[in-house]
Amino acid sequence: MIVTSKQMKQIEKNANDLAIPYLTMMENAGSQAAEYIRRTLKQLEGLKVAAFCGKGNNGGDGLVAARRLFQMGCQVKVILTDGIPSTPDAQAMYNQAAELGIPLLHMDSDGQEILDCMEEVDVVVDAIYGSGFHGELDELHGAVATLINRAIAAVFSLDIPSGIGCDTGEISQNAVMADFTIVFDSLKPAHLLSKLIPNMGRIVVADIGIPQSAHEGIEETVSTIGEEIVEKIPKKKLNCHKTSTGRLINFAGSFGMAGAAILSGMGALRSGAGYVVTVCPRDVYPIIAGQLIQSTFKFVDGNMDVRPLLGGASAVAVGCGLGQGENQRLLLKNILSTAKCPVLIDADGINNLCRDIDMLRDRSCPVILTPHAGEMASLCRCKAGDILRRPIGYAADFAREQGVILVLKGANTIVASPDGAIAVNSTGNPGLAKAGSGDVLTGMIASFLSQGMEPLDAAKCGVYLHGAAADRCQQRLGQAYMQPDDILLDLAEILQ
Repeated sequence: MIVTSKQMKQIEKNANDLAIPYLTMMENAGSQAAEYIRRTLKQLEGLKVAAFCGKGNNGGDGLVAARRLFQMGCQVKVILTDGIPSTPDAQAMYNQAAELGIPLLHMDSDGQEILDCMEEVDVVVDAIYGSGFHGELDELHGAVATLINRAIAAVFSLDIPSGIGCDTGEISQNAVMADFTIVFDSLKPAHLLSKLIPNMGRIVVADIGIPQSAHEGIEETVSTIGEEIVEKIPKKKLNCHKTSTGRLINFAGSFGMAGAAILSGMGALRSGAGYVVTVCPRDVYPIIAGQLIQSTFKFVDGNMDVRPLLGGASAVAVGCGLGQGENQRLLLKNILSTAKCPVLIDADGINNLCRDIDMLRDRSCPVILTPHAGEMASLCRCKAGDILRRPIGYAADFAREQGVILVLKGANTIVASPDGAIAVNSTGNPGLAKAGSGDVLTGMIASFLSQGMEPLDAAKCGVYLHGAAADRCQQRLGQAYMQPDDILLDLAEILQ
């Protein structure tokens, strides 16, 4: 189960109400962390450990881990980043560490001793913030994180590396770079972004004694996309025909961008669409038609009446290699105000939408947007780096505000829906980081839409299969050699 920071607090409260005290959960958390460190490093005797502990309950977990490691034979020093802990349970663990004679250093008064300690340290325990962090690290805690990151040591973060927002995936500039993240009880949303957030290193979930009954009533709003989504692809009936299995209208291609129309069209056809109409400029028709022989064609012009085309459509895709300008924006606006079926907007469709985002308000159809980080930044009027530092937050906010399904493409593609639900994909590899991969994905999602899948399911299914096919293709051809259309052969094997 994936839970938010607020939901985790409720789970802990539920456990406390079930006669498992907070203090017991803290003891279990720190003990499990120490035990994982022991299992990982094998030999602890004599290792020098620096445990950075904040003022809250995560600091209390760190104090327990420090005590346990001390009892296992480590040379432990606790570094209090914010003074003596402020919560009663963490204070109790502070007192136990003090009674054992574990050195307790303060950031504000023992600076030189801490610097000397970090020159020789073997293991660092990061227990500064845990899952309660959000925003940016201040100057003090940024300096602490930098000190940890510069150490030649194995870094173990408790629950989540300090400087990362567990709900949004927001990464502070100087966030701790962990080698191992020990998660307590349940994964949090940011843990699903392991490809986007290398700070977390290897992720392991530790049981801290919370019973399953404490999780009852907790609604899972964040999930992973698994292969079970493929079961939702409609089965073709024995008496079906080409238009009953999906009539997709694909507005794609322009001078210099004919390949985008070909790749998106092939992605749609190879994913089961029964009838694909490619709408493109006349001057690129010979190029596209020579490669996309299964498609029929219509030709786009500046004053095109889209109503005859969209009347019998079961899905529309718009944007792959479409080009940008007043004519393209007018075309997109007409599609959105006319279509009754789902519309997927990608690439240049998104670039044109950025110039008139209000056209989403006047739409008559469900909409899926599939931006990469740069296109998302244009939609949100920010920088691509901002999107990459807070991917879940930006995706969720935009989907909710605009009432669309948002597919934020990347190493861990995020699918956000208007009701606030988030799904994170884990399939895929760097071999997809090539021009044209997004066009194939557009065709796949649009194909599933045209076959009658619900928009959210179609988005998840396309994202999952696109990545899964790429993973198989990587094994067959290698990341460097594989090209976007190569994965369609692997898609066939998966669908079979």
